[in-house]
Amino acid sequence: MTLPWLPPNIKPLNRLHVSDGLLIDAERWRLAHDYHRHRQNAHFQSLNQPGIVSDMGVRLIEPPSDIPSQYRDKRWLQVQPGIAIDLFGNLIVIPEPIDFRITSTALTGKPLMVYLVVSYVDPDGLVREENGNGDIVTESFRIDEKNSPPAEWEVELCRILLQPGEVELSTALDAWFPGVNNLDLRYRPQANARTQAVVRLAQVVKNTPEDAQIHTNLAYLSQAIAGLYPLWQGLNEIGQFTLNSPSEINDLITYDVLYFKSQPSLSLSPGEFDILRQYIEMGGVLLVEASIKGTKVEELIGLHHQLQEAIARMEMSLNLPTEPNETPGKSAATSRQEQRATHLEIQKSLEEELISIKRALSEEINILSSAFKIFARDLGIPLEDLDTLSRNHPLRTQPFLFSALPSINGQALKILTGGGIIIFIGNLSAAWGLDEKLSLSRETIRTAQEMGINILHYARTRRKLTQLQKAKEFPTNQVPDLI
Repeated sequence: MTLPWLPPNIKPLNRLHVSDGLLIDAERWRLAHDYHRHRQNAHFQSLNQPGIVSDMGVRLIEPPSDIPSQYRDKRWLQVQPGIAIDLFGNLIVIPEPIDFRITSTALTGKPLMVYLVVSYVDPDGLVREENGNGDIVTESFRIDEKNSPPAEWEVELCRILLQPGEVELSTALDAWFPGVNNLDLRYRPQANARTQAVVRLAQVVKNTPEDAQIHTNLAYLSQAIAGLYPLWQGLNEIGQFTLNSPSEINDLITYDVLYFKSQPSLSLSPGEFDILRQYIEMGGVLLVEASIKGTKVEELIGLHHQLQEAIARMEMSLNLPTEPNETPGKSAATSRQEQRATHLEIQKSLEEELISIKRALSEEINILSSAFKIFARDLGIPLEDLDTLSRNHPLRTQPFLFSALPSINGQALKILTGGGIIIFIGNLSAAWGLDEKLSLSRETIRTAQEMGINILHYARTRRKLTQLQKAKEFPTNQVPDLI
């Protein structure tokens, strides 16, 4: 898992102590200028994200005329001049077009993804020519073709999905939807201001068809963060865990939220309980969506939705002008009054039935809530209904304000929370992305995503506050100097 940025090393800078009569030699000159380079790089890493600053386009070309005939094929491209900045704040400048030949081949019978990347080269690490200009060195770069995603110090220029067999590179008919052997420039990072936080989501997989849909909905929510709350961004990768191995905790603790969908019985093994307990203690937040499939709640929600639609139709018919229904011995006005009275009586009956359904639904949801409260209690965490907590609870107010919790497909969302556990009853995740019939309104999707971002904001902030109160192990290169 690679973050879009890394903070600078926790290491104090050393600078030259200047005094009268100080003799300047090459080593002291280098020390003075390295201080400014490191300070500039640390400033960039603290406030910015790496990527392409300008240009660096990639286009297909004919083979150069001065190469051997065996290399004259349709694998040639050209990287255009441009500027980029890498993860460490180094400026990468390509001053002139660079011709490049793609050499990879899909040998397994399956298409092969190839990445074209550029990286900074420090001239101090290069062997210098004896007859070169000794006073001036030019910072350089290198362009590489690789079969794995770009490393943290590399900047992606394009990617190509190579088909097995003979390869002829071509320009995609639609740049939004490149195919095999087409240049794909959709994933080039752009240099920009650094976000305050990167949110990482993971899911518990159960090897069911529902896993794929959950993964897709989580990806939609992660993608929406940057657009709806630009101070943060979501990581494209959605982690997947089975909770079957204790070693999973080492990777799991790097994620802010662990999502899984479960029946109220929530049957977990002692090993799974132990992993979840460790994850919560280390600041992670467990997000559980109560599965209502096949339960009485699902049946009552269907009835609730049908009654709402029937009442809406009845109200619409009452507001429409009615045609006179002439009856012997009765005037048109009398007929209209009787017709309206009949409609009002039916509407009243429907509303009374809706109230009864709401009452039954509330009772069933309370039963579901009790089952999840027992689960949380076993983890040592008491759960409370969000409606009974402070009206300024962060789940309701940060960053988006919710007076009433959203309703999805006619069902009001119910949230139980406490410590590192959030349990919601309602199909919230189903509205984070596109449904199968494309029937959800834009307003429903936006509201669900905003509620989802509130949950992620709560989880990410809780994890950060928890970790700030714990000892942190630093890599060797990040431990401050003792001298």
